[in-house]
Amino acid sequence: MSLHTRALVFSTFFGSCLAIGLLLVSMTTNHWVRATPRRKNSLDAKGEFNFGLFYGSYHLNPGFGFRTNSVDVYTYVRTENGDTSFGLWLLTTVGTGFALLACAVAAIAAVFKSASAAKRGGAMMLLLTSNICAAAAQIVAFVAWLVQFYQYFIHNVLLTEHQQLHWYSNGLAYLGYSFYLVVISTVVVLLNIAVLLYARRRDLRDRQCLEAPSDDKNKAAIMLY
Repeated sequence: MSLHTRALVFSTFFGSCLAIGLLLVSMTTNHWVRATPRRKNSLDAKGEFNFGLFYGSYHLNPGFGFRTNSVDVYTYVRTENGDTSFGLWLLTTVGTGFALLACAVAAIAAVFKSASAAKRGGAMMLLLTSNICAAAAQIVAFVAWLVQFYQYFIHNVLLTEHQQLHWYSNGLAYLGYSFYLVVISTVVVLLNIAVLLYARRRDLRDRQCLEAPSDDKNKAAIMLY
């Protein structure tokens, strides 16, 4: 593998590290879904709702000050939306976690492959496979969350007790930056895959260029003999 090809492979290490950072921020922040609930027949009542993968918080102001409370997303999804919503949440959570693991494997494999002068293709296959798995897992994660959002959250993100007090969030919810970080991370991993495919093609071409003169020399030697 030439120095230029090694540099291309090593560049994917930085892409994997960037993807890991984006996924970690996404999983640890509570801005997958945001909403601004309102209360019927009250112009002064305002609210703000932030929803993450694991935890959320809501700030409701019925007119005499904000009240802040936390929400356990796992409990909310199971009790408020049912099994279908829970399945989508589980797909998102597992997909994001698996993508994080695959990106870590890809980063390690990129270091080993770029540092090795051996022509074995095992490390390159591991590198490609881990990046492809990371991209696929993230696509599953954000598609599942999109389905979850448009099927459930866009209509309601409030607890039953809030709805009984005439609060509503229908049409007032939107996707937060934590969700878009997964989309950006997916694009980064796809760029990694494109770089690796180009590096692999370049490596094969370099090998063919090196082997062709060698074959010609062997044929000439045989003819002279």
